[in-house]
Amino acid sequence: MEIHVLAEEVPYARLILRHLRDKNTGVSDFRRWMEKAGILLGVFISRSLSWRRIEVETPLGSAVELDLETQPLVVSILGAGVYLANGIMKLYPEAPLGLVSAKRIEDGSEVRIEVYYSRLPTEWRGESIVVDPMLATGSTISRVIDVLKKRGSSKIIVGAVISSIQGISYLSSKHPDVEVYTLGLDKELDARNFIVPGLGDAGDRSLGVVF
Repeated sequence: MEIHVLAEEVPYARLILRHLRDKNTGVSDFRRWMEKAGILLGVFISRSLSWRRIEVETPLGSAVELDLETQPLVVSILGAGVYLANGIMKLYPEAPLGLVSAKRIEDGSEVRIEVYYSRLPTEWRGESIVVDPMLATGSTISRVIDVLKKRGSSKIIVGAVISSIQGISYLSSKHPDVEVYTLGLDKELDARNFIVPGLGDAGDRSLGVVF
């Protein structure tokens, strides 16, 4: 698995994390910085998409530039991924948007992930970008990747704000062919499987309500 940690390359990624991690960042600012995170991820994810050379006419001549081979399918995991996906969609406004809701079901020592809502193409042969602010245990994203692979996606890229080392390890064991782009990488999960220090509950902070 290829993993790209943007905070190791781009100081601006650390600025975004400075605001998203801060417990005093209010709802509107949290949403705004989450969108900025999506834009930054979208720029770097462009490295892993398929491009074709295209000739364009300028007012003074011609130039060869790049255009997407096909639009990627952007898949947002609800509801934490809404604003992150919105940032990516600003870069790829013609891209189709898929929505997935999943929940953890704990039965004794067993934990399984149930996808209880999805709005995805019944078949998709192109590239997919799965976005979720927090890659914690990796189990939810892994389950969504399972669904996309069954529908034929040729390549799957994950975009996250913060990932845990445990989550990356789990995802690598299940889907070694997937690429991950994340702003930050944190070392720990607490007893509730929240990333520490993380940024708290990204869903609650994005939606402005505690469920």
